[in-house]
Amino acid sequence: MINKNIQEKSMWKNFRNHIGSNDLWLFLLFILQLIYLVLSILLPVEANSDKTSIDIVNRTATAVLVGYFISKNFISEKPKHILDEPEKTRLHFQTSVVALIGLFSLCIMIVVRYIEIISISHAILSQIRDLYLASVAFLMGTSK
Repeated sequence: MINKNIQEKSMWKNFRNHIGSNDLWLFLLFILQLIYLVLSILLPVEANSDKTSIDIVNRTATAVLVGYFISKNFISEKPKHILDEPEKTRLHFQTSVVALIGLFSLCIMIVVRYIEIISISHAILSQIRDLYLASVAFLMGTSK
C-alpha cells in the first residue's frame, strides 16, 4: 500500500514536470469550451442575434486549441529553460493571472450568451472576446 502511494505521488510529480501550467490552463479552457459548444448546439440563439458572435469565437478558439494539442509543438520535447526561483515564481504568477483573465472572459461570454435578460453592447462584447483570445494566444505562445 505504501509503495502504491509513493508510485502515485511520483507519477503526479513526473506529470507536473512534463506538463506546464500553461498547458493545464489551456486544457481547462478547452474543456469549458467543449461544454459550451455542446450547449450552443442544444440551445441555439436566433440567427440574427448579437450573441451569435460569441458562438463564432468559441468555435474558432476550440479549433485553435485542437490544432495546438495535436500539433508537433505540443508533443515534441520542449527545451528546459534555466530560471532561478524568483523568475519561476513571476512566470507562474503571470501565467495564472492571464489564465484567470481568460477564464473570467469565457465565463462572461457564457453568461451573456445564455441569460436572455442580459443585453451587452457589441463593443463591450468585442473587447471581452479579444481578452479571451489574447489569453489563449499568450498561454499557447509561452507554453514550455
